[in-house]
Amino acid sequence: MTTYKVYNQSCIEGMREHVLDGSVDLIFTDPPYGIDGDKLDAHYHRDESNVVPGYVEVPLETYGEFSQDWIAECARVLRPGGSMYIVSGYTNLHHVLNALHATDLQEINHIIAKYSFGVSTKNKFVSSHYHILFWQKPDKGNQKRTFNSNWKYTDQKDSYHDRLSVQHMPRHYKPGQIKNKNELSEDFIQKFIMYSSNRGDTVLDCFGGGLTTGRTALKYGRNFIGFELNVHAYNVFLPTLARVEQLPDPIKISPDSIEQAKRERMRQSWRDARAKKKQTETK
Repeated sequence: MTTYKVYNQSCIEGMREHVLDGSVDLIFTDPPYGIDGDKLDAHYHRDESNVVPGYVEVPLETYGEFSQDWIAECARVLRPGGSMYIVSGYTNLHHVLNALHATDLQEINHIIAKYSFGVSTKNKFVSSHYHILFWQKPDKGNQKRTFNSNWKYTDQKDSYHDRLSVQHMPRHYKPGQIKNKNELSEDFIQKFIMYSSNRGDTVLDCFGGGLTTGRTALKYGRNFIGFELNVHAYNVFLPTLARVEQLPDPIKISPDSIEQAKRERMRQSWRDARAKKKQTETK
């Protein structure tokens, strides 16, 4: 039986008040970027008639301190071996990285997520990506980092291509539906939850927004803790968690028998070549 709890308050004060040291297995979160995100609809000429109002941005002049505070709390609540993914733009990326380096967390990957913003430029390259920072709390004893390399594919070749550090971020189309500003695709979030947690684990999202992380976590048997400062988003999206239907793990995808046999022949030839080289070197 999965559980969830979402708080309508700042994640900094909220984590201090509600989340115990070392009690979270995975954090996946998409914080405000400090770039007047509450006004970007005019810049991008977006129709936001179905977007929940009240998006809470962080002033640029306080972004560094803000990053230090919430990331320090994340480091506290993660268990040894716990993982964290932070989705970030580039404008204030240095503040996020500085805050991470000020903790005892360790970097695992710096992932680039390709995404077209639909804004053209003439005198510079066109922005078309997000940063996803993958860090962990240091392992301790038997508490080690979870990483399920083959949760989706049975064969390592397919898993390899699914785990490249340049990822595609799909658009989250919800025509005619109420949504949160800058909402990420649940399919995209699912990938990171499945790789870096197991059923029964606790997933936390510091900036809940449309609670996509929460729905995805609950759907696959994880518990969820979330924070969302915007009362409009909190009131609209909290009820969606109660409607989540828990699903079994996806059936792993396997290559067909002909492709699998082809791969095995190739791998055997590599093994034979390595063995022959090693034998030659020892003579």
